[in-house]
Amino acid sequence: MSPLELVLRLEAETWLYALFFGSILLFGLLETRAALRPVPAHRMRRWPTNWALTALNIGLLGALPISGLILADIARDAQIGLLNQIVLPLWAQIVIGFGVLSFQSWGVHFAMHHIPILWRLHRVHHTDTHLDVSTTVRFHPLEFAVQLPISAAVILSLGLPPAVVILYELFDATINVFSHSNVRIPRILDRMLSRLIVTPNVHRIHHSPVMLETNSNFGATLPIWDMVFGTYLRKSAEALARQQIGLDEMQDARAYSLWWAISLPFRSIRHPDLDS
Repeated sequence: MSPLELVLRLEAETWLYALFFGSILLFGLLETRAALRPVPAHRMRRWPTNWALTALNIGLLGALPISGLILADIARDAQIGLLNQIVLPLWAQIVIGFGVLSFQSWGVHFAMHHIPILWRLHRVHHTDTHLDVSTTVRFHPLEFAVQLPISAAVILSLGLPPAVVILYELFDATINVFSHSNVRIPRILDRMLSRLIVTPNVHRIHHSPVMLETNSNFGATLPIWDMVFGTYLRKSAEALARQQIGLDEMQDARAYSLWWAISLPFRSIRHPDLDS
């Protein structure tokens, strides 16, 4: 076990929660001082459902008997997977791991938008009528049932080292909160950052009701795969500030209902391309 892995393992869960909730606190405060979209956030109506789904999903993930770290341990102990068959420096393992895990995330997200039965699950995330830190984990719990087997297959087949898996999970937790935050980023800084990571200005386009824009910017952490596959889209900060958030057909009180969010995959709402 490398010194880095030893350090990460000692407090991995603590660091993950500290980064996640610390990011929520930091960017949540910035939203009150430097908001990109100036319209009211309607927190009293939106937040109960968003935080309830967040708590439900965190609880479910914590209760699962399997995790990315456990799978990485299994792969290393059994010496299965590509990276367990070759010798590479840690930096190369990190680059490969981040590239593959971000591609897997991009691919699953792309599928969620283009396979009707998966869209029924994922559209819960797109029914929020405002984008802020509370939207980060506004997902239907069944989404994780789709994502987990794919993540398991990737980690096991590649033989990702436990340290790399931990580092990516820490990175993913922080960037996801950041990208969903309603924070105004200086134009020059955003231009530089958005080539490296997914910024709020990049991800906000994905929450547009316009189907062309909704079906863009699928990356959760890195924008490279959208650039490679032609799904990368940019808009000016001024246009983003005016952009409506959420599906056109869900701009009413249903979007604030926890019961509606939980039952939404089993309901039919009008959708021009994906709903029957």
